[in-house]
Amino acid sequence: MKTALVLAFSILSSTWSFAQSPNADDESILAPTQPPAPEQPCVTLSNDKDICGQADNSGSQLLSIFKGVKYGQAARWQSSSVFDNYEPNGIEALQYGARCPQPISKPEDQIRGEEDCLYLNIWAPDGAIKNSSKLPVMVFFHGGGFMAGGADQVYHAEDNEIVELYSGNSFAADQNIVVVTVNFRLGALGTLATDGITGQDPSNGGNYGFQDQQTALNWVKKHIETFGGDPEQVTIFGASSGAMAVGLHMFSADSSRDLFQAGIMQSSAAAYKYRDKDEGRDLFYFYLKCLRATMRNPASTECALTAQLDDLEQANTRQILLAQALLQETLSKKGVFLTGLPGSLTFSPIIDGEFLRDQPEVQMEKGNDKPLLLGFNKDEGVLFANSIDASGDLTAVTFNGTLGRDYEDPMMIVNRDGYAATTPAANGLQPSTPATALSNLIGNSVFACPTMSANLEAEAPSQNTWLYFFAQTSVANIQAPPTDSSLNNVCGPNNEWGNACHTSELPFVFNTMPAGATQEDRDLAVKMNGLWAQFAKTPEEGPADDWMQWTLPAVGNPANFNVLQGASMDNTYSGLFEQSDCAFWLGEIIERNANAIVIPQQLPAE
Repeated sequence: MKTALVLAFSILSSTWSFAQSPNADDESILAPTQPPAPEQPCVTLSNDKDICGQADNSGSQLLSIFKGVKYGQAARWQSSSVFDNYEPNGIEALQYGARCPQPISKPEDQIRGEEDCLYLNIWAPDGAIKNSSKLPVMVFFHGGGFMAGGADQVYHAEDNEIVELYSGNSFAADQNIVVVTVNFRLGALGTLATDGITGQDPSNGGNYGFQDQQTALNWVKKHIETFGGDPEQVTIFGASSGAMAVGLHMFSADSSRDLFQAGIMQSSAAAYKYRDKDEGRDLFYFYLKCLRATMRNPASTECALTAQLDDLEQANTRQILLAQALLQETLSKKGVFLTGLPGSLTFSPIIDGEFLRDQPEVQMEKGNDKPLLLGFNKDEGVLFANSIDASGDLTAVTFNGTLGRDYEDPMMIVNRDGYAATTPAANGLQPSTPATALSNLIGNSVFACPTMSANLEAEAPSQNTWLYFFAQTSVANIQAPPTDSSLNNVCGPNNEWGNACHTSELPFVFNTMPAGATQEDRDLAVKMNGLWAQFAKTPEEGPADDWMQWTLPAVGNPANFNVLQGASMDNTYSGLFEQSDCAFWLGEIIERNANAIVIPQQLPAE
C-alpha cells in the first residue's frame, strides 16, 4: 500500500500587463493614467548584505515581500548553520526557493525539490521596515507528515481554482504582523539517527529537519529587526506535523527555549509516540539496507541483506528517495497506515534523550510555561480514512490488524460503539469498508483527546492555555479529490456532509479565501486571522477576552475555550469531551509504542 498524504500542488500565478504606446505629444494612449508602481523594497542586514524583494499594494497597506531567502546551509545528514553571506553584495528575493525533496515511489518519477532547500519567506508592512517598528513576528512550519510539503503550498477550491495557502499578505497587511514561512529537510534526509557511526556526530540526535527550524529561528532572531520585526516577540505556529514540531520546540527541546515566546498548535497528533534513540538506530540500519538495494537496482522490491555506510554519501537524491519509498512499502505490508497512529510516520523526529529530551506529551500534560493556543477540527479522521480507503487496502482484516499491532487489548476498542469494522457509514465515507470506524479512531485518539488533555496534570489551574474547536465546513481540497470516482470527495469545498477535515482551518487562519467563498466564510476567516494575530501580539492575555472557561469533566485544569464556526451556527459543543470518548482514550486504554515491533532490531555489520 502506498498511501500518499502529501500536499503537493502547483502555484498558479497571474501576471497583468498594460500595452502602452506614446503619441506625438509623448502622452500615453491609456486613460486614466495608471499610478506609478511601488518602489522595489530593499533592506540592509547587520552584516551589510542587501536583500531586495517585491512590493505589494493589493491589500490594506503596502507590503514588502521577500521570497526564497536562504537562511541555512548544511551538508547531507549534518547539522545546518545560519547562512547570511549573500554575495557579492546582496540578492533579489522574488520567488520561492526550492522545496526540500518530495517523496517518489517509482524510478521514473520526476524529482521535485532539491537538497539545497533551506529557504524562508517574509511578509512585512513597508512602513514597519522604514520606521523600525519592532512588530510581533509569526513563524510558520508547514505540515506533510515530516515527509512532504513546503512553504509554497497551494490548494484547490471550487471550479478548479488554485489558491496560495500560506500567503502572509493578510497577517502582514491587515494585522500589522511580520510573517515568516520556512522550508526544512524532510523524510530520510531530515530524520536519520546515524548515531555517530558515520563520523558525522549527529549532535541533534539525527533530527536534521527539526534542527533546521532552529536555524531558521536563529536567522530570524539575528535579522528580523531589519524587516520591522521584534526578535523578542516571536510566536511559532504550525498545522499537522508542523504543529507536532511546535510541540517539540515547546516541550522537548531545551535549545529552542530562547528562540520564541509562544506557540500555536493546529491539529497536532499531540500524544504521538516518537521513536527513541535505540529505535531510531534500528530504523537507520534498516534504511541503509533499503538504500543498498536501490543503488544496485532502482526497481528493487526487497531491502538488501547487508548495509553499507558509504552509501550515505555516494547515493544520489533519487536513490535516497527510492530507498525511502521501499522502506515505507516494506512497513506497509505490516499493516501500518499513515494515520498518526503509533509507528505510522516512517520518518519523524527521534527522542534521543539529549537534543529532544522527552516525549512532548509528558510535559504537555504537566502544563506549559509558555502561552499556548491549540485546537482541532470537528472531523479530523475523515481525510485519513478516506485516503486509505482510496488505496483499496482498508479491509476488516487490515483494520483489525492495525489495532492488534498498536494496542495491548484491541478488543477493548472494537467492543465500543464506533470503532468496530462493522460501524455504520457516516461523514460520506464508504459503507462497505471500516472507513468510518478508522475515522472515529483517528479523530478521537490521535487529535481530539490528546489536545484536550493539555495541562491535564498541572498542579495549578492554567491561565496561559487557549483551546479552540474548528467546526466550519471545508472550503478547500487541501488534498486532491480521490482518483477513484466511486469514493466521495468528503473534504472538498462545501461538502454536503458539513465536514471540517484535517487542515481545513488553514485558509481561515491565513485568510486565503477562494473567490467563491461565502460571506460567512469570509467573515470567519477575518475573525480567525485576527485571533491568531492578537495571540502573537498579547500571548499572556490570549487571543480574546470572551473565550469561556472550559474544564475537563472531573479531572484536569481549565482552558480558555472557543468554538470557531460561522455566524449561522450556534452549537456550543458542551459535550465535546464525552462525544470524543475521551474518558476511555485518556484513562482505560493502554497504548504501547509499536515502533520497536515494526522495525526489528538491527545489528550493524562487523
